[in-house]
Amino acid sequence: MDESQELALTQLRTLVEKLSSSTEGYEKLTLMRFLVARSMNPDKAAKMFVDCQKWRASMVPPNGIPDEEVRDELEFGKICLQGPTKSGHPLVLVLCSKHFPAKNAVNFKKFVVYVLDKTIASGIKDKEVGDEKLVAVFDLANITYKNLDARGLITSFQFLQSYYPERLAKCYMLHMPGFFVSVWRFVCRFLEKSTQEKIVIVTDGEEEIKFKEEIGVDALPEEYRGRAKLTLIQDVLLPKTAPEILNLSSSIIAAAKTSLSLSHFFFLLLLLATATMATLTHQTPQTHFLSNLPLKPKPRAISARVKMSLHESAPSLAVVGVTGAVGQEFLSVLSDRDFPYSSVKMLASKRSAGKRVAFDGREYTVEELTAESFDGVDIALFSAGGSISKAFGPMAAEKGTIVVDNSSAFRMVDGVPLVIPEVNPEAMRGIKVGSGKGALIANPNCSTIICLMAVTPLHRHAKVKRMVVSTYQAASGAGAAAMEELVQQTREVLAGRPPTCNIFGQQYAFNLFSHNAPITENGYNEEEVKLVKETRKIWNDTEVKVTATCIRVPVMRAHAESVNLQFENPLDENTARELLKKAPGVYIIDDRASNTFPTPLDVSNKDDVAVGRIRRDVSQDGNYGLDIFVCGDQIRKGAALNAVQIAEMLF
Repeated sequence: MDESQELALTQLRTLVEKLSSSTEGYEKLTLMRFLVARSMNPDKAAKMFVDCQKWRASMVPPNGIPDEEVRDELEFGKICLQGPTKSGHPLVLVLCSKHFPAKNAVNFKKFVVYVLDKTIASGIKDKEVGDEKLVAVFDLANITYKNLDARGLITSFQFLQSYYPERLAKCYMLHMPGFFVSVWRFVCRFLEKSTQEKIVIVTDGEEEIKFKEEIGVDALPEEYRGRAKLTLIQDVLLPKTAPEILNLSSSIIAAAKTSLSLSHFFFLLLLLATATMATLTHQTPQTHFLSNLPLKPKPRAISARVKMSLHESAPSLAVVGVTGAVGQEFLSVLSDRDFPYSSVKMLASKRSAGKRVAFDGREYTVEELTAESFDGVDIALFSAGGSISKAFGPMAAEKGTIVVDNSSAFRMVDGVPLVIPEVNPEAMRGIKVGSGKGALIANPNCSTIICLMAVTPLHRHAKVKRMVVSTYQAASGAGAAAMEELVQQTREVLAGRPPTCNIFGQQYAFNLFSHNAPITENGYNEEEVKLVKETRKIWNDTEVKVTATCIRVPVMRAHAESVNLQFENPLDENTARELLKKAPGVYIIDDRASNTFPTPLDVSNKDDVAVGRIRRDVSQDGNYGLDIFVCGDQIRKGAALNAVQIAEMLF
């Protein structure tokens, strides 16, 4: 281990202690996995380590999850544990056909941990513990578009990514159906590059031969032209050292417990697919293996995301305000989602013209925004402020460009759709790329988006009569300069110097204050008024009562909101959870036992909105009131992602 790694390990241990935890009993190899998983960043690795400890302590008994707690899942006979492979890693095989929603999501999560723990522990021999990995084979022979829930798959990734450092050596996907290629492109948006590089989609005879060579015939089951017998995971006896490995309170060596990786279980993630997790019924693998099956089209660049974005027949794009925080996030989201385009213009003020901007593997020169900028442009994404939008938005629309505007310039203008794709897609009816007609479409205020993503599923079921919202809004809502000032102020205050207060006019670091939007005559500020008016327009409901209090808090880029709801029809908290579990773009963090609920850090740089603190409002009779707590990334879903999703609906 070199000097830089030793230094990173020392820093990690120190930071973990500052977070009121300890690395005692964890060997270097275990801690190094956390560092590797977080690009050798001790701060991020320490947080991941502590979060993982807390999660394990709240969910898993000291000696691991016993068979009895996951008996229902084991009876499906869908997981086989083979091995070792030629590389010395245990081989876990997932057999898929149909799947159904798990009756108990918590128990199914325990089943996932059971499988991962046992697989890791089975690979521990007489060697140093802490860096065990596994090889996965995922057989998709009987998966169809009717029994695959991509939403559940993404939910599974989010669940695993929150807690696990890398454990995957290699993952092979067999018998991939043709339709699954498009699903794969979608799923890859949620995979890190290091994960993608470990996944191999076996599609032809040459890859089949390589697959068999790398696994080895001694580990490969007979059904896959190997020599081994299929062994269900519950029939595998662990080595004598396993109890020590599986004891979180001993030297953990958290291998079998605290790790398991987002990456190492891409194969199991598919197994988890349905709204929160799913189960798979057993079906014996077909003995013809690959060579007797019709070959599927071979996907490009299996170990990297399939890039389909740059295409001659796709629309032309323009990004206005490209050098700002949201403008840069536009580019990130467009790239992540493989948004199709034939050309793209990078537009900004005269001051920024000439700068170079990287996008999708190329460099572009930023152009000054002028009246001629929209000639030949099909879709324009605006995030340059209300005055720029008012001046250039209608101009672009007159030239046939469909403008998706992120400012407040057109939100309350009659005839301009105000859209959250998951909430009111019908508002865009009739607006399409290629029609030759330009249009203005408004992106709602970030606090409105984050609130309504969580509240709308409940509103559809029980109809919201009154909503009281308190927002805790991040620096990102005031732009990149505010984010920079928060960092600067924090350093200054810690150094005992007076803080620089250019953006808000008062100290932001270690402080909170009423939102800096102008105050209207009735005492509400403009941010609060937006939330009220936009909710009514998006829901097309002028009768719903909404009141808000908006506060700035010293958080970098994700907003939080406390929401109190009064319904016209009864809605109990358990039904509310089920509705939120099924809602697109929403996931639940609501563990009362461990006091774990959404935080801005949980959702930073993530697409979806997190919801927790789901509970009945005891100040209201019956089940007519509910309290929830919501967190969402202001730059991502609160601005750039929502705008790009609107643009995607234009096709």
